[in-house]
Amino acid sequence: MSSIFARALKVGFVLSAAVGFTALAVSGARSILLDVYFLGMGGVLLLALVRTTREGGSTGRSDFDRALEEMSRRHPSDSGELTLVNEVEQSTASALHLHVRLRPILREIAAHRLWMRFGVDLDREQERARELVGPNAWELVRPERRPPSDRLARGPAPADLRVVVEELERL
Repeated sequence: MSSIFARALKVGFVLSAAVGFTALAVSGARSILLDVYFLGMGGVLLLALVRTTREGGSTGRSDFDRALEEMSRRHPSDSGELTLVNEVEQSTASALHLHVRLRPILREIAAHRLWMRFGVDLDREQERARELVGPNAWELVRPERRPPSDRLARGPAPADLRVVVEELERL
């Protein structure tokens, strides 16, 4: 006897005993108790059927699982490297994208390196940070930098961004 069938029999027996005891203890509510009994037994049978169907189903993977595995194989890099490359590419096309998306990343890098290597806070010790960071990188990471007035303007050239990255790497 399968465990699903045995469990359904136990639950059905407990339900039958509970409804039978209640029918003996309460008079006049037999039609409601009969409805509750049939509803409960139907639920037990339905649950047993669902569990049996799930257990007896194919053990192979679904098309969705196979497609999900294929997608994860195409992009093995979970390090965010592809995202960062995309941010840099879009920042060269849009000055607003540079300010909103890439600048916070560069600020985080600069702040971390300044703090860990020199004990300098990027926001509080701006003069010292400016000396350490370098002029090109400072233009992007300085705290009071305003968003571009022309939101559709092109961003800096890749060579200019390379100079900024080199300055941050020297920190």
